[in-house]
Amino acid sequence: MSELIDVERDGAIARVVMHRKGNNSIAEDLMQELAAAFDELGKDSAVRAVVLESAYEKYFSVGADLTSMATVDRESPFATQQISLLMRRMNGHFSAIERCPKPVIAAINGHALGGGSELTLCCDYRVMVEDDRSRIGQTESSLGIIPGAGGTQRLPRLIGKARAMRFLIESTRLSAREAEAVGWVDMAVGPDQFKAAVDELAGKLAKAATLAIAMIKDAVHRGFDLPIEQALEIEAENFARASLSTDAAVGIMSFLSKQEPEFTGS
Repeated sequence: MSELIDVERDGAIARVVMHRKGNNSIAEDLMQELAAAFDELGKDSAVRAVVLESAYEKYFSVGADLTSMATVDRESPFATQQISLLMRRMNGHFSAIERCPKPVIAAINGHALGGGSELTLCCDYRVMVEDDRSRIGQTESSLGIIPGAGGTQRLPRLIGKARAMRFLIESTRLSAREAEAVGWVDMAVGPDQFKAAVDELAGKLAKAATLAIAMIKDAVHRGFDLPIEQALEIEAENFARASLSTDAAVGIMSFLSKQEPEFTGS
């Protein structure tokens, strides 16, 4: 039973709403619930798009709950191993969100710092409020630590190595407009238009060919770091799977008859 998130359904759109300790600080309990929810939603044929959002007005997620680090005996010969194992488990939870076959939108309604930013990097779209207050950033180096849930890997892949390196080293906090300018977020939207922008994008994605989207996500994630020949093999396999789907038949027939397709996600 989930205690730190709620899953709300609105037709084909599912909303995963975080509510942990007033600011959604990242810890294993929250990430376990998120991973389980995204695994379930990914398998639910009735769900066509997922929105990850916060129940709190000013915070998407402020980053890691550092109290978990306080339990580590720094003098223990096993301290490094203990922390490494923790982060491997956490990365497994984060990756479950990234692997979700449905399109996922991060609705960034407030600060998304450290682990909170890493959480958004697991999503396919990032819509952030531009309210002269909210900031996004990998701020770990200002605490003497480094990102541990994908920040050093996903951010360079998203915005490029040179830009990411500077932001990571300097613990830069960007506004929504600044983040949009470098590709960190897809849309920077004013507070009055924020919910409508997220809803419009979710509605558009929920009408799309969900199985084709799943095949695209899988091909990109699995093939990104492979030699091009191996990556093209993945693409060819996924192309075949998508081509044999009901949605492909609907899409092609609708195109030929000049009608709007009504995809079913199968």
